[in-house]
Amino acid sequence: MSMKKCKVYLLIALLGLAFSACVYDFEAVEVIEEIPDTQVISFSETIIPIFESKCTSCHKVGGIKPVPDLTAANAYNSINSSTYINATTPENSLIYTKPSPDGSHSAKYTRQEAAFVLAWINQGAQDN
Repeated sequence: MSMKKCKVYLLIALLGLAFSACVYDFEAVEVIEEIPDTQVISFSETIIPIFESKCTSCHKVGGIKPVPDLTAANAYNSINSSTYINATTPENSLIYTKPSPDGSHSAKYTRQEAAFVLAWINQGAQDN
């Protein structure tokens, strides 16, 4: 084999190794459904399922963190206070900020779930 062919094969092999060593970490972009101003957010139909999927494994009577109790039967009464719901500045409500995607809680809402919780608080945090 000629020296020139050897160099070409070596170059091809090195380029192949270089490109196969590249790792791409693609982050899935969460598509957030816009919530129309006219859409009434139901506590029982929208917020409770979020709590059940993210919170009630710990936030229940006998759970790791029994307060607030976020089970369907007790969630509204448990969070209906200025500690958890800030009617003046809804985006500062603890029930929204702590488990938000950027919050400090170990269980986190998705961006869509956070949008629903905030919309519900903005609508007056009704027990509906």
